[in-house]
Amino acid sequence: MFRFFVVSLLLSLVGCSHQAKVTGVTREYPFSEELLREAQNNFGRYPANISEAESSKSARRVYFSALYYQYLTLGNHLDMVSNLNSCPQFHHDKIETESFIVPQFSMIKINQNEKELSPYFPEIAFNKKFSIRDHFLSIQDEISVLCEEGVSDNYFKFDNLITHYASKSTFHRHPEAMKSVLKIPVFANYYLLKMFQSSHRQFPVHPEEKQMIHLTRTHWFESYVAKAQSLREKMIRTKMVQR
Repeated sequence: MFRFFVVSLLLSLVGCSHQAKVTGVTREYPFSEELLREAQNNFGRYPANISEAESSKSARRVYFSALYYQYLTLGNHLDMVSNLNSCPQFHHDKIETESFIVPQFSMIKINQNEKELSPYFPEIAFNKKFSIRDHFLSIQDEISVLCEEGVSDNYFKFDNLITHYASKSTFHRHPEAMKSVLKIPVFANYYLLKMFQSSHRQFPVHPEEKQMIHLTRTHWFESYVAKAQSLREKMIRTKMVQR
């Protein structure tokens, strides 16, 4: 019965749809189930969820600002310039987000064998058929939809997470929750970009990335990514020494 309940929650979360243009391609990002269980076991220690009323921005604005900042960050790395000249639905948020310093980073090259052996390299999700540049363009498509319509299919997944699952401990304690949140671009991008960073050059955390964690009560996700990034960096350093 418990398993049926959890599976139903997950299907409802990822199955939410809207008539807006569907953008992006869902990728399967690897992660460590052992490390995830450790983060989720601490779920009760995380701060209680804060309501949208306590936030200076609505869930829609939080989603757009976080996604747009991630888009600018990834574009900076790929040397791909944003073609977003105007954004009627989020004009102020666009200007505000552009005022933040966009970090620069470089992804460490690893061979295929290293990718296959480790759950700490989410870039394994990309290949010749769907590259990280294609991922960038899919984000660009969704931002265009958000700017014109104010919502997108992926935003409704985010809103559904806040509305129906943020307060359900059964969701947050289940391993499948990780797969579910990674189907929402702001979480997938957070995971990718934070894993790519170096502890010697930390990315600034955008306020709306923090807010998206608070609104959804996914502090376990934030904790997982921080620990996974540290372990990834240690693995890379060890292999460099061995070489």
